[in-house]
Amino acid sequence: MNLKCVVIDDEQHAIEVLTDHIAEMPGLNLFKTFTSPIQALTEISADDEIDLLFMDIDMPGINGIELAKNIREKAKYLIFTTAHPDYALQAFDVQSDQYLLKPISFAKFALGIDRILKKEANNVKNATKDADQVAALYIKGDHKYAFSNIAIDEILYIKALQNYIQIITKGETHTTYLTLKEIEKALETHAFIRVNKSNIVAKSAIKKVDGNIIRLVNNEMIQIGEGYKEAFFAYVQNSLLKSNRSQ
Repeated sequence: MNLKCVVIDDEQHAIEVLTDHIAEMPGLNLFKTFTSPIQALTEISADDEIDLLFMDIDMPGINGIELAKNIREKAKYLIFTTAHPDYALQAFDVQSDQYLLKPISFAKFALGIDRILKKEANNVKNATKDADQVAALYIKGDHKYAFSNIAIDEILYIKALQNYIQIITKGETHTTYLTLKEIEKALETHAFIRVNKSNIVAKSAIKKVDGNIIRLVNNEMIQIGEGYKEAFFAYVQNSLLKSNRSQ
């Protein structure tokens, strides 16, 4: 975990304190600092993908509450760092995640940020769990309550057979009542490519391409269909290692 941090405070000393705390806290990385809230307003963009935005409230030109209304959506978490306890309710209205009162010791900083780090770690864990859940698919077997669980990274290719498809994996072959279009849609976020009217191939299973023939890692050969050549060879060109040396 390496969360990108931005600090906005009109006092350079306050920025230096937070800079030191961020450097000491594992999992945080300082991206930018601003002593001018107006400069922060004009320069911070959603493309910066800021994780933690540390912001003072009592600043000249535009205060932290007003600034937050304009840039809150550009950061995942907002932490107010202020000497004034009476802004807490307004801070809640702009969806602040922490409200740290100055002077901010490292202990106070670490305790507050640790909650965010744990939340982020839990988010990553859940995202990994969700990814694991979609890394396999169930298909119907030969009767009502029969199902097969197929690991997607085990699939070599899929072949259409009239109203059925065959899913050929590294270890076995499964037949199920689906169309090629239906399985293609189910696998659209994974690394598969349609190579002819009857076959979808796992990109990782391609061992060699020779003209219009694909040789798979299990040494089976599949011909590239005329209507699929352009997309297939565009994929190959995009993945091709090229030398910059003149020939």
